Amino acid sequence: MKHAKKKVICTLAPFALMPCAALAQENAAAPAPAQAAPPAATGAPADMERIVVTATRRNTFVQETPLAVTAYNQDTLANNQVKDLASLTTMVPSLTVEQHGDSGGVHVYMRGVGSANHTELGDPAVAFYVDGIYSPRPQGATALMYDLSHVEVARGPQGTLNGRNSTAGAVNLVSGAPATDRIFGSGSIVAGDRHRLQTQGMINIPLAGNVALRVAAIKDSHDGYVDFRAGSNVPPGAKQYGAEDKMGARASLLWKLTPELRATLIADYYKDQGAGNVYLAAEPAPGSELRSALIDSPGSLEQSIMTWKGKLNYRPSEALDLTYLGSWSRYQRRNVNDADAGLFPGFKSENRTEWAKFDSYSHEFQARSDSDAPFQWVAGVFLFGEKNKVRFDIDRSQVAQATVDQDLAAGNVIFVRPTVGEYASAMSFIQGNRQLKSRAVFGQVSQQLSDSIKLTAGARYTKDHKFDIGGQNWACPNWPANTPRGTTVLTPDQLRQLVTPGTGLINTHNIGPGGVISAAACGNTPGDNTADLRYGQATWLGRVEYKLRPEILLFGSVTTGFHSPAIGDGGATTKPEKLTSYEIGFKSDLLNRALTLNIDAFHMKYKDKLESQVVNSVLANFNAAGATVRGIEAEWTWRPTRSDRLSGNATWLKARYDDFLSCDVDSARANGQVCGASAPNVNVGGSVMKHAPTFATTLQYEHDFITGGGLLTPRISAHYEGATFVGAGAFSNDVPGHAGVKKQKAYSTLDLSVRYQPANKAYTAEVFVNNATNKDVKLDVVELCTDTGMPCQPRQQIYGAFYNAPRSLGARLSMKF
Repeated sequence: MKHAKKKVICTLAPFALMPCAALAQENAAAPAPAQAAPPAATGAPADMERIVVTATRRNTFVQETPLAVTAYNQDTLANNQVKDLASLTTMVPSLTVEQHGDSGGVHVYMRGVGSANHTELGDPAVAFYVDGIYSPRPQGATALMYDLSHVEVARGPQGTLNGRNSTAGAVNLVSGAPATDRIFGSGSIVAGDRHRLQTQGMINIPLAGNVALRVAAIKDSHDGYVDFRAGSNVPPGAKQYGAEDKMGARASLLWKLTPELRATLIADYYKDQGAGNVYLAAEPAPGSELRSALIDSPGSLEQSIMTWKGKLNYRPSEALDLTYLGSWSRYQRRNVNDADAGLFPGFKSENRTEWAKFDSYSHEFQARSDSDAPFQWVAGVFLFGEKNKVRFDIDRSQVAQATVDQDLAAGNVIFVRPTVGEYASAMSFIQGNRQLKSRAVFGQVSQQLSDSIKLTAGARYTKDHKFDIGGQNWACPNWPANTPRGTTVLTPDQLRQLVTPGTGLINTHNIGPGGVISAAACGNTPGDNTADLRYGQATWLGRVEYKLRPEILLFGSVTTGFHSPAIGDGGATTKPEKLTSYEIGFKSDLLNRALTLNIDAFHMKYKDKLESQVVNSVLANFNAAGATVRGIEAEWTWRPTRSDRLSGNATWLKARYDDFLSCDVDSARANGQVCGASAPNVNVGGSVMKHAPTFATTLQYEHDFITGGGLLTPRISAHYEGATFVGAGAFSNDVPGHAGVKKQKAYSTLDLSVRYQPANKAYTAEVFVNNATNKDVKLDVVELCTDTGMPCQPRQQIYGAFYNAPRSLGARLSMKF
């Protein structure tokens, strides 16, 4: 078994459709040898090759890992045009990734569970790791995937080994490791529509018999896909929303100090200079162009992540393995986003991160026993800290409707530059010192009772301290006067605060650097966000495994997890979210290993489930009393012949709130009411949770055609998803007058490609089309009158949505040496 885990391995998970080269995490990835002549298309199918994952803090094959985990190596990711977590969604059961506009981040959901709070006030519910190092901000999940050994996605709570904020699951990107035996490398180029250009390369260089350096880099860019509508106020050459300009670079140094001691140092850099994303109409007018918007704040995004990581592994004997993992990371961001997207012409809401700096560090020490002993154990201690600084500003203003109509009729740019008597407001959220300090201890033991039965138990205790020192939020005019609620007439005091002296004009950029309004000039008393929150939480696991046959594993488990409580504006805090999950699973290699079939059934019970929603222009965090998620997930890969591969996944899901007393913001507004004032709280028990379709499936088929010069492989991948609720908040019922606006109807998407591998050559050529039918899919929906403070009438509602990427075409050429 030890020898097997050190040999070249490949993925056993669904979509493992190509022969590939990968190694276990502790070994270097060797280059693929020159492609031999393709085998004959007849005869018995070849054995499935396998990948090693680290989800149990040990190196185990996917099929020997007793939890719901999906894994893919770099070749499989490349063949499916996966470049980031968002493009992995159809390949992993119940995984959904929402784009977002004003933070450069994403919301990640699994099994209908996630976090809609992408600000410094919240934490993701799906833990994201790179090389086993926790990435605390949701922006980390936007990083490019390149030069990986593999990616592994574990579903369900991972609280015992991964700790806090992994109630929905955990994603771990494992980069390719340096090798000391020889020089090798790879490179690729992708070109496509919208001026898509992606280049990447990797080289491994042995520096000595016991030292090696591996360097990899990638750059990926394309134009945006949201056209500027007539009347947009944008400078020449402005990037369209949806444009990307990302790059990444990684250097890994391996030093084998002794046969028992090895050290790895990794420097990892990621930069994004795209335009970000923008809301589009969730209820587009008939005949209108969906992917277009009336823009008066061009998108701008400058964010970067620099991470230093170190790993020290010492194995003094076969019975003991010691590992230290340490990291320091700095995330920085500046961005501008058109929050209203012109859905109310003449009104402008611009969200800006003036500056943001998030520093974090982590230390983890692990000790583990021999993986082949009947009694196995792993234990560790974990230390994590984060210090956040951010200034987030909002400008809002409006001109008269007559001015808008006149500009549109004349084909002019709409200048939202209010005069005296028209509307403007400014807000700022300044968090100068928000910190988290987290400590944890954990342990897990397993006992092999017989050749077929194994028992496992584990526990973790986490102690956290969250605090904010001197955080402020302030507004000009004072809350809630900055929200016009149907009027554009300001009071004399409001005009005094916002009119530029001597001109009678209100700036379109009122607040922050370059604006005329500051906290001192405003004169209002700021809101105090000072908070101090301490809490501790224990999580545990119990599991039984039964090896029915060497190729069939059955397991059952009870696991718990928790999500950190949130600190909100005004120093408000929530309770932690807690979860208990019951799961039974079946993993198998059937038909002489020609068929891999994995099935998981789960019942997850949430207590004090964390929710986030904008209420009266303020992002509120609160706890739902409870929720229940039940479902079945299946994954399969079948090779009926050496030339045919059929793979896919399917999910049946039922995710409902049990008992949750809350105010339905959308229904309240439709009825002319206001939450917190005239609108009553109601029990949302029974409502469907977000991103929880009853059924979803992905099917993929490939066939190898033997040609005189090599192998020609067409691929077709189809994804179907039933109707699902995608709106903000917990109320999945229809909004009066807006039937279906917060739901995505059942839909299907189609990806196609043709790949060519010449015989005895180490390169691959491919053409592909993603979302071939150009299907528009809503991923997130919000009501913008409430969210942005539009001057809508009391019962008026305007909905914006983030959508999936449109159809894209491209070609890829890659090589290895």
